[in-house]
Amino acid sequence: MSGKRSLVTLVLLFSLMASASSANLLDDLERDIRDRRLDGFSHIAAAFVLSGAHHKTELHRYLDWYRDVVSSIRDYGFDSFDRIGSAAKVFSYLHATHLKHYNETSTTLIDIVNHKQFNCVSSTILYNLICRDLGWPTEAFETPTHTYTVFPNFTERIMVENTMAYGFNIMENLRQYNQYLLQYYPKEKRLEIGLDRIYEYENSNGRPIDNTELLGLLAYNRAFFARQKGDFEKAYRYVKIAQDFNRHSLSNKNFEINLYYIWGQKLYQSGQHERAFYVYADAVDRYWTNKDFVNNCQVAYFNAQSGHWAQKDWDNFKQLFIRMWNLDLLSDKHIQEEKQHMRTWINYSSSHFSPAKHHDVVQFWKKYFPNDPIFRN
Repeated sequence: MSGKRSLVTLVLLFSLMASASSANLLDDLERDIRDRRLDGFSHIAAAFVLSGAHHKTELHRYLDWYRDVVSSIRDYGFDSFDRIGSAAKVFSYLHATHLKHYNETSTTLIDIVNHKQFNCVSSTILYNLICRDLGWPTEAFETPTHTYTVFPNFTERIMVENTMAYGFNIMENLRQYNQYLLQYYPKEKRLEIGLDRIYEYENSNGRPIDNTELLGLLAYNRAFFARQKGDFEKAYRYVKIAQDFNRHSLSNKNFEINLYYIWGQKLYQSGQHERAFYVYADAVDRYWTNKDFVNNCQVAYFNAQSGHWAQKDWDNFKQLFIRMWNLDLLSDKHIQEEKQHMRTWINYSSSHFSPAKHHDVVQFWKKYFPNDPIFRN
Protein backbone atom coordinates (compact mmCIF):
# COMPACT_ATOMS: atom_id res chain seq x y z
CA MET A 1 0.00 0.00 0.00
CA SER A 2 2.79 2.42 0.89
CA GLY A 3 4.48 1.66 -2.44
CA LYS A 4 1.32 2.59 -4.33
CA ARG A 5 0.98 5.76 -2.30
CA SER A 6 4.60 6.66 -3.11
CA LEU A 7 3.98 6.05 -6.80
CA VAL A 8 0.87 8.25 -6.76
CA THR A 9 2.83 10.95 -4.91
CA LEU A 10 5.60 10.76 -7.51
CA VAL A 11 3.14 11.03 -10.39
CA LEU A 12 1.49 14.03 -8.77
CA LEU A 13 4.86 15.62 -8.14
CA PHE A 14 5.96 15.25 -11.73
CA SER A 15 2.57 16.50 -12.89
CA LEU A 16 2.90 19.61 -10.73
CA MET A 17 6.46 20.18 -11.94
CA ALA A 18 5.36 19.90 -15.57
CA SER A 19 2.46 22.24 -14.93
CA ALA A 20 4.70 24.82 -13.27
CA SER A 21 7.22 24.62 -16.09
CA SER A 22 4.57 24.95 -18.81
CA ALA A 23 3.12 28.00 -17.10
CA ASN A 24 6.36 29.96 -17.24
CA LEU A 25 6.96 30.55 -20.95
CA LEU A 26 6.52 34.32 -20.67
CA ASP A 27 8.90 34.32 -17.69
CA ASP A 28 11.38 32.28 -19.72
CA LEU A 29 11.10 34.63 -22.68
CA GLU A 30 11.53 37.64 -20.40
CA ARG A 31 14.81 36.19 -19.13
CA ASP A 32 15.95 35.17 -22.61
CA ILE A 33 15.56 38.63 -24.15
CA ARG A 34 17.13 40.50 -21.22
CA ASP A 35 20.43 40.72 -23.14
CA ARG A 36 18.51 42.06 -26.15
CA ARG A 37 18.78 38.87 -28.20
CA LEU A 38 16.93 35.58 -28.45
CA ASP A 39 18.85 32.43 -27.60
CA GLY A 40 16.33 29.96 -26.17
CA PHE A 41 13.38 30.97 -28.36
CA SER A 42 12.98 31.18 -32.11
CA HIS A 43 11.34 34.36 -33.40
CA ILE A 44 8.11 32.57 -34.24
CA ALA A 45 7.97 30.89 -30.81
CA ALA A 46 8.61 34.25 -29.13
CA ALA A 47 5.85 35.81 -31.25
CA PHE A 48 3.32 33.22 -30.07
CA VAL A 49 4.39 33.55 -26.43
CA LEU A 50 4.00 37.34 -26.66
CA SER A 51 0.64 36.67 -28.28
CA GLY A 52 -0.55 34.74 -25.24
CA ALA A 53 0.65 31.14 -25.65
CA HIS A 54 2.09 30.84 -22.16
CA HIS A 55 1.78 27.03 -21.85
CA LYS A 56 3.90 24.53 -23.76
CA THR A 57 0.90 22.63 -25.11
CA GLU A 58 -0.55 25.86 -26.52
CA LEU A 59 2.76 26.89 -28.02
CA HIS A 60 3.27 23.52 -29.70
CA ARG A 61 -0.21 23.70 -31.23
CA TYR A 62 0.42 27.16 -32.67
CA LEU A 63 3.88 26.20 -33.93
CA ASP A 64 2.32 23.21 -35.68
CA TRP A 65 -0.11 25.62 -37.35
CA TYR A 66 2.78 27.83 -38.47
CA ARG A 67 4.75 24.87 -39.84
CA ASP A 68 1.67 23.73 -41.79
CA VAL A 69 1.31 27.21 -43.33
CA VAL A 70 4.98 27.29 -44.38
CA SER A 71 4.72 23.74 -45.74
CA SER A 72 1.60 24.60 -47.77
CA ILE A 73 3.36 27.61 -49.27
CA ARG A 74 6.44 25.57 -50.16
CA ASP A 75 4.24 23.08 -51.99
CA TYR A 76 3.35 25.78 -54.50
CA GLY A 77 6.90 25.83 -55.83
CA PHE A 78 8.70 29.04 -56.64
CA ASP A 79 10.97 30.31 -59.37
CA SER A 80 14.27 30.65 -57.53
CA PHE A 81 15.32 33.35 -60.00
CA ASP A 82 12.21 35.45 -59.34
CA ARG A 83 12.36 36.32 -55.66
CA ILE A 84 10.14 39.38 -56.02
CA GLY A 85 7.44 37.44 -57.83
CA SER A 86 7.67 34.61 -55.32
CA ALA A 87 7.38 36.98 -52.34
CA ALA A 88 4.33 38.54 -54.03
CA LYS A 89 2.72 35.10 -54.35
CA VAL A 90 3.26 34.42 -50.64
CA PHE A 91 1.70 37.79 -49.84
CA SER A 92 -1.36 37.02 -51.98
CA TYR A 93 -1.67 33.52 -50.49
CA LEU A 94 -1.72 34.85 -46.94
CA HIS A 95 -4.37 37.44 -47.74
CA ALA A 96 -6.48 34.84 -49.49
CA THR A 97 -6.29 32.31 -46.66
CA HIS A 98 -5.30 33.75 -43.26
CA LEU A 99 -5.30 37.55 -43.34
CA LYS A 100 -8.99 38.03 -44.03
CA HIS A 101 -10.22 40.80 -41.73
CA TYR A 102 -8.32 43.90 -40.65
CA ASN A 103 -8.98 44.80 -37.00
CA GLU A 104 -6.89 47.43 -35.24
CA THR A 105 -7.02 45.52 -31.94
CA SER A 106 -6.04 42.14 -33.46
CA THR A 107 -2.37 42.53 -32.69
CA THR A 108 -1.45 38.90 -31.93
CA LEU A 109 -0.69 35.92 -34.10
CA ILE A 110 -3.33 34.03 -32.14
CA ASP A 111 -5.91 36.46 -33.55
CA ILE A 112 -4.78 35.38 -37.00
CA VAL A 113 -4.87 31.66 -36.20
CA ASN A 114 -8.26 31.64 -34.48
CA HIS A 115 -10.16 34.45 -36.19
CA LYS A 116 -8.19 35.37 -39.35
CA GLN A 117 -8.08 38.92 -37.96
CA PHE A 118 -4.95 41.05 -38.03
CA ASN A 119 -3.45 44.50 -37.71
CA CYS A 120 -0.21 45.96 -39.08
CA VAL A 121 1.99 44.42 -36.38
CA SER A 122 0.63 40.86 -36.40
CA SER A 123 0.45 40.66 -40.21
CA THR A 124 3.97 42.05 -40.64
CA ILE A 125 5.39 39.59 -38.11
CA LEU A 126 3.71 36.63 -39.82
CA TYR A 127 4.73 37.68 -43.33
CA ASN A 128 8.30 38.56 -42.34
CA LEU A 129 8.96 35.32 -40.51
CA ILE A 130 7.46 33.14 -43.24
CA CYS A 131 9.53 34.91 -45.90
CA ARG A 132 12.65 34.57 -43.79
CA ASP A 133 12.01 30.83 -43.38
CA LEU A 134 11.65 30.60 -47.15
CA GLY A 135 15.09 32.14 -47.55
CA TRP A 136 14.28 35.80 -48.19
CA PRO A 137 15.74 38.07 -45.49
CA THR A 138 13.29 40.65 -44.20
CA GLU A 139 13.23 43.79 -42.11
CA ALA A 140 10.42 46.04 -41.00
CA PHE A 141 10.01 49.80 -41.01
CA GLU A 142 8.57 51.46 -37.92
CA THR A 143 6.92 54.86 -38.16
CA PRO A 144 5.10 56.88 -35.48
CA THR A 145 1.80 55.23 -36.43
CA HIS A 146 2.53 52.15 -38.50
CA THR A 147 4.84 49.33 -39.52
CA TYR A 148 5.40 47.41 -42.74
CA THR A 149 7.76 44.94 -44.41
CA VAL A 150 10.99 45.75 -46.23
CA PHE A 151 13.01 43.37 -48.39
CA PRO A 152 16.49 44.89 -48.24
CA ASN A 153 18.34 42.37 -50.42
CA PHE A 154 16.25 42.08 -53.57
CA THR A 155 17.40 43.69 -56.82
CA GLU A 156 15.30 46.68 -55.73
CA ARG A 157 14.05 47.77 -52.32
CA ILE A 158 10.57 46.29 -51.99
CA MET A 159 8.20 47.72 -49.36
CA VAL A 160 5.07 45.82 -48.37
CA GLU A 161 1.96 47.19 -46.65
CA ASN A 162 0.57 44.09 -44.98
CA THR A 163 -2.84 45.44 -43.98
CA MET A 164 -4.35 45.53 -47.46
CA ALA A 165 -4.53 43.04 -50.30
CA TYR A 166 -2.87 45.34 -52.87
CA GLY A 167 -0.04 46.28 -50.51
CA PHE A 168 2.83 44.36 -52.09
CA ASN A 169 5.49 46.71 -53.49
CA ILE A 170 3.46 49.68 -52.36
CA MET A 171 5.68 52.16 -54.19
CA GLU A 172 3.89 51.13 -57.38
CA ASN A 173 0.62 52.36 -55.86
CA LEU A 174 1.94 55.37 -53.96
CA ARG A 175 -0.97 57.70 -54.71
CA GLN A 176 -3.49 55.12 -53.55
CA TYR A 177 -1.35 54.38 -50.50
CA ASN A 178 -1.26 58.05 -49.51
CA GLN A 179 -5.05 58.01 -49.45
CA TYR A 180 -4.99 54.89 -47.31
CA LEU A 181 -2.63 56.43 -44.75
CA LEU A 182 -4.81 59.51 -44.33
CA GLN A 183 -7.19 57.59 -42.06
CA TYR A 184 -4.50 57.40 -39.36
CA TYR A 185 -4.21 61.19 -39.02
CA PRO A 186 -6.66 63.80 -37.71
CA LYS A 187 -7.90 66.26 -40.30
CA GLU A 188 -5.79 69.16 -39.01
CA LYS A 189 -2.61 67.05 -39.17
CA ARG A 190 -3.42 65.88 -42.70
CA LEU A 191 -3.72 69.45 -43.91
CA GLU A 192 -0.53 70.44 -42.10
CA ILE A 193 1.47 67.65 -43.75
CA GLY A 194 -0.21 67.79 -47.14
CA LEU A 195 -2.65 65.22 -48.46
CA ASP A 196 -0.18 63.87 -51.02
CA ARG A 197 2.81 63.79 -48.66
CA ILE A 198 1.63 61.47 -45.87
CA TYR A 199 3.86 58.60 -47.01
CA GLU A 200 6.88 60.90 -47.24
CA TYR A 201 6.14 62.25 -43.75
CA GLU A 202 5.78 58.74 -42.32
CA ASN A 203 9.10 57.61 -43.72
CA SER A 204 11.01 60.73 -42.72
CA ASN A 205 9.96 60.04 -39.12
CA GLY A 206 10.52 56.28 -39.19
CA ARG A 207 13.39 53.83 -39.04
CA PRO A 208 14.21 50.31 -40.24
CA ILE A 209 14.06 47.62 -37.56
CA ASP A 210 15.02 43.96 -37.55
CA ASN A 211 12.64 41.14 -36.73
CA THR A 212 13.64 41.07 -33.05
CA GLU A 213 12.74 44.75 -32.74
CA LEU A 214 9.54 44.03 -34.63
CA LEU A 215 8.50 41.61 -31.89
CA GLY A 216 8.92 44.49 -29.46
CA LEU A 217 6.03 46.25 -31.22
CA LEU A 218 3.82 43.26 -30.43
CA ALA A 219 4.80 43.51 -26.75
CA TYR A 220 4.08 47.26 -26.82
CA ASN A 221 0.67 46.62 -28.33
CA ARG A 222 -0.10 44.04 -25.65
CA ALA A 223 0.83 46.72 -23.11
CA PHE A 224 -1.37 49.29 -24.83
CA PHE A 225 -4.46 47.11 -24.78
CA ALA A 226 -3.82 46.03 -21.17
CA ARG A 227 -3.61 49.73 -20.29
CA GLN A 228 -6.94 50.34 -22.00
CA LYS A 229 -8.50 47.68 -19.78
CA GLY A 230 -7.04 49.27 -16.67
CA ASP A 231 -4.53 46.46 -16.04
CA PHE A 232 -1.55 48.72 -15.36
CA GLU A 233 0.62 46.01 -13.85
CA LYS A 234 0.30 43.83 -16.93
CA ALA A 235 0.83 46.84 -19.18
CA TYR A 236 4.01 47.78 -17.36
CA ARG A 237 5.36 44.24 -17.55
CA TYR A 238 4.83 44.13 -21.31
CA VAL A 239 6.50 47.54 -21.69
CA LYS A 240 9.57 46.27 -19.86
CA ILE A 241 9.68 43.22 -22.13
CA ALA A 242 9.10 45.40 -25.19
CA GLN A 243 12.05 47.63 -24.29
CA ASP A 244 14.39 44.64 -24.33
CA PHE A 245 13.17 43.70 -27.81
CA ASN A 246 13.02 47.24 -29.21
CA ARG A 247 15.08 49.71 -27.21
CA HIS A 248 14.14 52.85 -29.15
CA SER A 249 10.59 52.42 -30.42
CA LEU A 250 9.51 55.64 -32.11
CA SER A 251 5.83 54.83 -31.97
CA ASN A 252 5.60 54.09 -28.25
CA LYS A 253 7.56 56.84 -26.51
CA ASN A 254 4.55 58.89 -25.41
CA PHE A 255 2.65 55.79 -24.36
CA GLU A 256 5.37 54.50 -22.06
CA ILE A 257 6.03 57.94 -20.54
CA ASN A 258 2.34 58.20 -19.68
CA LEU A 259 2.39 54.69 -18.21
CA TYR A 260 5.38 55.55 -16.00
CA TYR A 261 3.41 58.49 -14.60
CA ILE A 262 0.16 56.63 -13.99
CA TRP A 263 1.48 53.29 -12.72
CA GLY A 264 4.07 54.92 -10.47
CA GLN A 265 1.42 57.23 -9.02
CA LYS A 266 -1.01 54.38 -8.39
CA LEU A 267 1.65 52.37 -6.58
CA TYR A 268 2.74 55.34 -4.50
CA GLN A 269 -0.80 56.34 -3.53
CA SER A 270 -1.53 52.76 -2.44
CA GLY A 271 1.47 52.87 -0.09
CA GLN A 272 3.68 50.63 -2.26
CA HIS A 273 6.57 53.07 -2.12
CA GLU A 274 9.31 50.60 -2.99
CA ARG A 275 7.54 49.41 -6.13
CA ALA A 276 6.80 53.01 -7.07
CA PHE A 277 10.48 53.83 -6.64
CA TYR A 278 11.55 51.08 -9.03
CA VAL A 279 9.03 52.27 -11.64
CA TYR A 280 10.31 55.84 -11.37
CA ALA A 281 13.91 54.60 -11.36
CA ASP A 282 13.27 52.83 -14.67
CA ALA A 283 11.66 56.02 -15.96
CA VAL A 284 14.70 58.08 -14.98
CA ASP A 285 16.99 55.60 -16.72
CA ARG A 286 15.15 56.22 -19.99
CA TYR A 287 14.10 59.85 -19.58
CA TRP A 288 16.71 61.35 -17.27
CA THR A 289 15.88 64.94 -18.29
CA ASN A 290 12.29 64.56 -17.08
CA LYS A 291 12.27 66.47 -13.77
CA ASP A 292 8.96 64.93 -12.69
CA PHE A 293 10.47 61.45 -12.82
CA VAL A 294 13.54 62.61 -10.90
CA ASN A 295 11.43 64.24 -8.17
CA ASN A 296 9.00 61.33 -7.93
CA CYS A 297 11.89 58.89 -7.74
CA GLN A 298 13.46 60.79 -4.84
CA VAL A 299 10.20 61.07 -2.92
CA ALA A 300 9.36 57.38 -3.38
CA TYR A 301 12.90 56.41 -2.39
CA PHE A 302 12.93 58.19 0.96
CA ASN A 303 9.45 56.96 1.83
CA ALA A 304 10.42 53.39 0.94
CA GLN A 305 13.61 53.64 3.01
CA SER A 306 11.63 54.93 6.00
CA GLY A 307 9.48 51.82 5.71
CA HIS A 308 12.53 49.58 5.55
CA TRP A 309 13.93 51.18 8.70
CA ALA A 310 10.60 50.76 10.49
CA GLN A 311 10.66 47.05 9.56
CA LYS A 312 14.40 46.80 10.21
CA ASP A 313 14.68 45.37 6.69
CA TRP A 314 18.37 45.89 6.04
CA ASP A 315 18.58 43.78 2.88
CA ASN A 316 15.98 45.80 0.98
CA PHE A 317 17.33 49.07 2.40
CA LYS A 318 20.72 48.14 0.96
CA GLN A 319 19.37 47.18 -2.47
CA LEU A 320 17.36 50.37 -2.74
CA PHE A 321 20.37 52.47 -1.82
CA ILE A 322 22.48 50.77 -4.52
CA ARG A 323 19.82 51.47 -7.17
CA MET A 324 19.49 55.09 -6.06
CA TRP A 325 23.25 55.56 -5.91
CA ASN A 326 23.64 54.26 -9.47
CA LEU A 327 21.01 56.75 -10.65
CA ASP A 328 23.16 59.56 -9.22
CA LEU A 329 20.11 61.39 -7.86
CA LEU A 330 21.35 62.01 -4.32
CA SER A 331 22.16 65.67 -3.69
CA ASP A 332 24.75 66.73 -1.12
CA LYS A 333 21.92 67.31 1.33
CA HIS A 334 20.50 63.85 0.61
CA ILE A 335 23.91 62.26 1.15
CA GLN A 336 24.26 63.90 4.56
CA GLU A 337 20.82 62.54 5.48
CA GLU A 338 21.83 59.09 4.25
CA LYS A 339 24.99 59.18 6.34
CA GLN A 340 22.88 59.91 9.41
CA HIS A 341 20.59 57.00 8.52
CA MET A 342 23.58 54.70 8.16
CA ARG A 343 24.98 55.67 11.54
CA THR A 344 21.62 54.67 12.98
CA TRP A 345 21.77 51.35 11.10
CA ILE A 346 25.31 50.67 12.32
CA ASN A 347 24.41 51.42 15.92
CA TYR A 348 21.26 49.29 15.71
CA SER A 349 22.95 46.37 13.98
CA SER A 350 25.74 46.22 16.55
CA SER A 351 23.28 45.15 19.23
CA HIS A 352 20.41 43.54 17.27
CA PHE A 353 22.00 41.80 14.26
CA SER A 354 24.32 38.83 14.19
CA PRO A 355 28.03 39.70 14.09
CA ALA A 356 28.16 38.67 10.42
CA LYS A 357 25.22 40.89 9.46
CA HIS A 358 26.58 43.81 11.50
CA HIS A 359 29.87 43.38 9.64
CA ASP A 360 27.93 43.51 6.36
CA VAL A 361 26.34 46.83 7.38
CA VAL A 362 29.70 48.37 8.28
CA GLN A 363 31.51 47.10 5.19
CA PHE A 364 28.69 48.22 2.93
CA TRP A 365 28.91 51.75 4.23
CA LYS A 366 32.71 51.78 4.08
CA LYS A 367 32.48 50.86 0.40
CA TYR A 368 30.49 53.98 -0.44
CA PHE A 369 31.86 56.42 2.15
CA PRO A 370 35.29 55.21 3.29
CA ASN A 371 36.13 58.62 4.79
CA ASP A 372 33.02 58.90 6.94
CA PRO A 373 34.14 60.13 10.41
CA ILE A 374 32.24 57.25 12.01
CA PHE A 375 35.08 54.93 10.96
CA ARG A 376 37.83 56.96 12.61
CA ASN A 377 37.15 55.59 16.07
